[in-house]
Amino acid sequence: MSIELRVFKADAGLKWFKAGWLIFKTQPLTFIFMHLFIGIIGLISLFLPLLQIVAALATPFLTAGFYQAVITKQQGGKIMLADILKPFSNKGNRVGLLRLGLYQMAAGVLMALLANGLFADAVAIMTQQDIDPNVALEQMLASISMANVVLFLIALSIYLTAFAYAVPLIYFNQQKRIFEVLKSSFMVFYHNIGALSVYGAICAFFMVLSMFLSFLPLLILMPICYISFFVSYQAIFMPVVPAAPEESSTSDNDDDQSGRFDA
Repeated sequence: MSIELRVFKADAGLKWFKAGWLIFKTQPLTFIFMHLFIGIIGLISLFLPLLQIVAALATPFLTAGFYQAVITKQQGGKIMLADILKPFSNKGNRVGLLRLGLYQMAAGVLMALLANGLFADAVAIMTQQDIDPNVALEQMLASISMANVVLFLIALSIYLTAFAYAVPLIYFNQQKRIFEVLKSSFMVFYHNIGALSVYGAICAFFMVLSMFLSFLPLLILMPICYISFFVSYQAIFMPVVPAAPEESSTSDNDDDQSGRFDA
């Protein structure tokens, strides 16, 4: 049975981002520390290669924990930093998340091998010792084929879009078939290219602005992007978005305050 998804107009991208901001501001520090925790796990794996496998397998669980915290806030509850660890002990699809981590790690290795094969000459030039940086840059650019760049970007796009919605589909939708999940995640970007392009453009715009402030605004921006991306998942894949308890009467004002985005 295929995974059903809904299609939205381009302006939905702005609504998703706005909903992410409304949820974030209800408990900003906790969301910031949650995102920092995920980032620190990734940085530790860079400095301690032995932990790369552990970090790769743990990331889907931490991401699911972050998304679960979003649902808790939508339901009017309180969250704490430790909530990000709940998927490790919950009876959700933990096996599915573990398998996803393995698949994503394998895909990452394949992407690295592809990059090494396509840009081997450029890497060899940049690793040469006692070479003038300007000469090295000129030789590197000359060694890179535009066809190889296009091929790598296509492969990277497929990789990113296939895994983009994989965590919530496995953990919240309880999907068991990994390849069906990856296919559905990829197809979202085909059917909702307008809405996701608007959403991506908004995130990119604020990221560029953060460059002029030493990237400090990313501490706020990145959690909002995580939250709003999960809101887009709810809109596309969840038939019912969880409602906050105090929303007994439905109105546009209530939706704005809770950060909900109903289709």
